Amino acid sequence: MSNFFQLFVAWGVLLLVLLCFYLIDKVNTIYRNQIPAELPPTYSDGLFGELSGKKLWDAMSGIPIAGVDPQTVLNLKPHYEPVLRQHIEQTFWEGYHAGKQGQSHQPSNKKMIPTPRGSLESWMPLHHLTSLYQAGAEFANAGEEDLLRLQQTVDQITAMLYARTSLVLEVPYSKSLLVRPEPGLNQDSPAPETEVPALAAPQEPEMDLAPSLPDAEALQAKPAHA
Repeated sequence: MSNFFQLFVAWGVLLLVLLCFYLIDKVNTIYRNQIPAELPPTYSDGLFGELSGKKLWDAMSGIPIAGVDPQTVLNLKPHYEPVLRQHIEQTFWEGYHAGKQGQSHQPSNKKMIPTPRGSLESWMPLHHLTSLYQAGAEFANAGEEDLLRLQQTVDQITAMLYARTSLVLEVPYSKSLLVRPEPGLNQDSPAPETEVPALAAPQEPEMDLAPSLPDAEALQAKPAHA
């Protein structure tokens, strides 16, 4: 009797273990079915390939990226400069418009930048973007006494970003950013043409077209020939 009871208990324990494994597998199957299949990442700008966001910034900053040839990164640098420029300018003007409205927001270090081939996700360090955003907000209501300080701030931040990515900054950003847009001026409209006064036509000297007649007195005074 005791041997039969032990065998019955052993079979019962084995069945319970098998049932637990079955339930665990069933739960895992249901969980996997509820999660959508992971799609391969797609990029709208094929020139940069898999480089986008922080990965793109790291590659341009000289950090080795697995599977990316350093020569490829070097060839992409001229194409990356317009992306970096747009990210800098958009962040500054976002701060400018927020300052005009008396608001303040935390800028995002990610931004979709349009390119000739589509768009590309750009990433920059948050502390640099925050300084650019704040400079734009202060420029919205700055006086003449604040312009020198803002100029130094903008040029210093942008110079560091270009140096970090080994790009050449030819013209300081303060030359183009620290210019208040004129209200009501459509920048796309052509500049008004300056009216040039017409040059006066050269006057020709008046000529006496009438034939010259001989003087009557002179003819009378002239002696006649025999």
